[in-house]
Amino acid sequence: MVHDLMNAGERTLRFIVYRQLRNQITQRYFDLLTELERQDLQDVFIDYQREMTVGLLMTELLRHHEERISITDSYFPGKNIRHVNADTQSGMIFTYLVAHNADATLKETACYFGYDKNYFSRLCRRLFNKSFSEQLTFIRIEQIAAELGYKNNSSFFTAFKREVAITPNDYREQHGYRLAHQHINDN
Repeated sequence: MVHDLMNAGERTLRFIVYRQLRNQITQRYFDLLTELERQDLQDVFIDYQREMTVGLLMTELLRHHEERISITDSYFPGKNIRHVNADTQSGMIFTYLVAHNADATLKETACYFGYDKNYFSRLCRRLFNKSFSEQLTFIRIEQIAAELGYKNNSSFFTAFKREVAITPNDYREQHGYRLAHQHINDN
């Protein structure tokens, strides 16, 4: 994934956010890099140590990266997802859906990435282990939870259910039905 982002050929901002970096090896690499940055920038030996430490840090970050990468906070711009790995594909699709969550459709998103909607639907199922619409709903809920100040979805769901006595999905279905029913009666 890091390789895909570095070799995308575009000069656009892109980044990967890692979470749960509590292990001692990772922390020591970060501490060593901090110390090396304080050293003389013209010393070739310090440059070499810095490069080696970055390499070791990246190797450590790649171990169990599935649990450590926060796709919701990372930024994977672009639309050419055909020849990149599954992590980068999911990141690029996720970034697009975050940017277009209000009006994204399966057909338009598939077209953006250059795929048939049926194939793209299967690709999303394979990448996210959920359907396109389920993934879009997940993103919308993530954004709502973040806007309300919750650090994760489970905190939001727990607070919502405690206050309203039903899940956000059940609330939406009930509330959506009432609005649609009211709209029909108003016409």
